[in-house]
Amino acid sequence: MALFNWYHASIKHKIGGLFVLLLTFLLFAIVYSGYKIKQIDHEMRELAYLDIPLSQIMRQLEFIELEQHQQFERSLLAGKSYDELKRHQQLAFQKHKMKSLLDKAVQLIEQNLSQNKVILMPAKHQQVLQEISRYAQQSAAFEQHLEMVAGRDVISAAERNRMETLADELEAAGTNIIGHLESVTRQDAYYTERHEKDFLLVSILLGVGALGLGLFLTVYIVQIILHRIRRIQGEIHTMTSTLDQGDGSSELDVAPIQTRDELAELEYEINIVMSRLSVEMTSRARVEKQLLALATQDKLTGAFNRHKWEEQIQLQLDLAERGGYDFGLVLLDVDYFKRVNDRYGHQVGDQLLQLLVAQLKQRIRSTDMLFRLGGEEFAIVLPMQNGDSSYQLAQNLRQLVEDLREEDLPEFTISAGVTSYIAQDSEASLFKRADMALYQAKAQGRNRVILLAHNE
Repeated sequence: MALFNWYHASIKHKIGGLFVLLLTFLLFAIVYSGYKIKQIDHEMRELAYLDIPLSQIMRQLEFIELEQHQQFERSLLAGKSYDELKRHQQLAFQKHKMKSLLDKAVQLIEQNLSQNKVILMPAKHQQVLQEISRYAQQSAAFEQHLEMVAGRDVISAAERNRMETLADELEAAGTNIIGHLESVTRQDAYYTERHEKDFLLVSILLGVGALGLGLFLTVYIVQIILHRIRRIQGEIHTMTSTLDQGDGSSELDVAPIQTRDELAELEYEINIVMSRLSVEMTSRARVEKQLLALATQDKLTGAFNRHKWEEQIQLQLDLAERGGYDFGLVLLDVDYFKRVNDRYGHQVGDQLLQLLVAQLKQRIRSTDMLFRLGGEEFAIVLPMQNGDSSYQLAQNLRQLVEDLREEDLPEFTISAGVTSYIAQDSEASLFKRADMALYQAKAQGRNRVILLAHNE
């Protein structure tokens, strides 16, 4: 669809789309021509192989009926001197010939109807088939009456009138069938001629339409390109003015040009905007980095905040659920932190937390993540670490804090609960197990590390 979306497509697609449309018209003309030629061929075949042979068969039937009628007249005129054997032989031969012709006509129509070769007016051909069936019945009645009177020496006036009536009805039926066939043949010829005229007219219209469409699309594409260039230039001027208002002191290393080439002017103005945008993007990247830090880091300590914790712990769980991946979790907090705040004040307590985070960051890996969950409680996520290695790291951190001495800050210790991922863990179950380990560490006197490798 993008190929024919002229207004928003590229120049390459616009020009390519023009050729595609023209080739589509040409292809349509070729396909339509082939379709029409095939349709005319089918109609001519129907005319040549069905309607004309049927007309010839009915003409032969008329001749046979005429011969029978003439034979009957001769029989009446000849009287007893007429050769009876020869007369009956001729009647039998004519009857056989008529039956053969009627069977051939019926077979011809039924075969073409069953094979769907009758394209034009199949209902009329079905009607002709019914007329032939009625004609066969009337012909059989006529032949039966003819055989009945043929062996008599004297024919009554009533029988003669009956003979004449049957002959007239048979002749009328044959004439009716031939009339239907001639009507069908004329209709076939009419449709064939009309298709030829339609074919010529559509071919002319397609040629003229392709030429007109090509000219129209050429002008249209040129106008679109010029319009878009002017529009882009206007937007560039607006953007440049906006950037100038934001930072008018910036100097750009873009040489001015003198040209009447629209594309060259557009390139020049784009270079100006790109230079200004480069300055703006540098400033924006710096601001985005600051915003990201504010959104994901604890303002006091610089550790990741609880929002980042929820994001990362879910990511670690997703990776572990796929298999072949393990991670450890350490929950820790400062022992008797409330006493520090009460005795030394909250400012000292804040400095103590800042010192703790700084020391922990120096000892954990770059892939490990330190989070402040609230107050003096922290969490460390250790990717690709099992319970034992996580426990060992927690012990090292506990010992580090115990040995830490900082001027103007009181000594302090930490307690830690350690666990690692097990199958079917959720965030709640994993955190609960680590929190239970931390609770046991505090219950056993603090300044301790407890490992819980499974749910209890």
